[in-house]
Amino acid sequence: MAYVLSKKEIFYRNDFLVMLKFVHMADIHLGYRQYNCEERLIDFAQAFLDAVKFAIEKKVDFILIAGDLFHKKNEIDPLTLTQATKILEKAKKSGIPVIAVEGNHDSTYFRESFSWLDYLSKSGLIINLKPSFDEGEMVIDEWDGESGAYVDLDCARIYGMKYYGSLSEKILEEYRKRIRRRDFTIFMAHVGVEGYMDIYGCVNPSKLYMLRERVDYIALGHIHRSFVENDFIFNPGSLETCDISELKFDRGFFYVEVEDEIRYDLIRNRRRDFVVLRYELKDLDYDGFRRFLKSKKSGKKPVVDLTLSVSKSIRREVDEDRIKRIVNEVFDPLLVRLKWELYDSFFTAKRIDTESRESIEKSVIGDLLRSLKYGDIVDEVISLKNVFSSNFKIELVDRFIEDIIRGFKEEKVEKESTDEEEVWDWRKAYDKGIKTRKR
Repeated sequence: MAYVLSKKEIFYRNDFLVMLKFVHMADIHLGYRQYNCEERLIDFAQAFLDAVKFAIEKKVDFILIAGDLFHKKNEIDPLTLTQATKILEKAKKSGIPVIAVEGNHDSTYFRESFSWLDYLSKSGLIINLKPSFDEGEMVIDEWDGESGAYVDLDCARIYGMKYYGSLSEKILEEYRKRIRRRDFTIFMAHVGVEGYMDIYGCVNPSKLYMLRERVDYIALGHIHRSFVENDFIFNPGSLETCDISELKFDRGFFYVEVEDEIRYDLIRNRRRDFVVLRYELKDLDYDGFRRFLKSKKSGKKPVVDLTLSVSKSIRREVDEDRIKRIVNEVFDPLLVRLKWELYDSFFTAKRIDTESRESIEKSVIGDLLRSLKYGDIVDEVISLKNVFSSNFKIELVDRFIEDIIRGFKEEKVEKESTDEEEVWDWRKAYDKGIKTRKR
């Protein structure tokens, strides 16, 4: 079903009615080997491919990616990079520009200014929009083929703002002063809206409504559930299931048509099915357990998340291999995540997760951070822990933390000394052409 949003004005360009079509997606998370499963990595790429193919079939004017194209900012492997480039090349060959902003999973660690989205931009596959800063002052330059905060297409003007975490509201206030409407104007940012999910990196919606007089469509990413607020703020949600808590979320990507009004559809793309089950095993009745499983529906090769609640005495007698064989026979799953809840007359249930040490560590840290409302910074915390535990250097720790909380000012380029050894710096080479730096 298509929804129609009434607008107070009609959008014109050179005295002609603006007619445009675009796809708005976000939170793709390429490279996510969920549960250490290679097939899940392929699932995330397939979801992205399906969305881009849809855009090509509809012959859209452009594609928006509102952050988190990748899952890990500092661990992009060759397969993940190949997935991104091959899919984006399809859009390029069809003459469809892809405009993106960096999400919290895309932005770089430490003081590096060159991200993987910058790499794709330098390769001519995307337009990576973000403001720059000069002595702490925000600069909103037009895209010049290499950098810029906004781009003018034949049918629209698009502004972009990368992820800024706790500084997002302050950045938005400054950004608003510099936006100039032209034709149909879009503001794209990787930022959440308070009230939809309790995660880090959200702003009060009033900060976005400040843009209403200058912007026609706000394209967001970051929250993995779809919502449209007051016919103005659009968030499509994630393309694939990044966490089991997202299973009930309505999500996908938006297909938008603009003529004398805005029409949009939320396209619910195909994704891997999950089956979440909880069963109390009161005795060793394996046939009863099998009947329970057969009563549950599932798609093709689902991820099965099974929690078995048993007494301690029964747990000692359970044939775990037989349990797994029964699950495999009934569902033919991609993988099974088996957890145990143990109880007796004196103790409450305790869950034992049969995942790897790394997964358990991530789960524990994630639960702690959620209780403290720090948001999804599990990877950062683990990386910082590794710095302390493996090769502790206080200077490295300082740089790590400083990058996380850094504000408006970008790092100033250090003065080069002509008396020292020349070393090729590939980041600066991309930024300024093939040059050397000194050390």
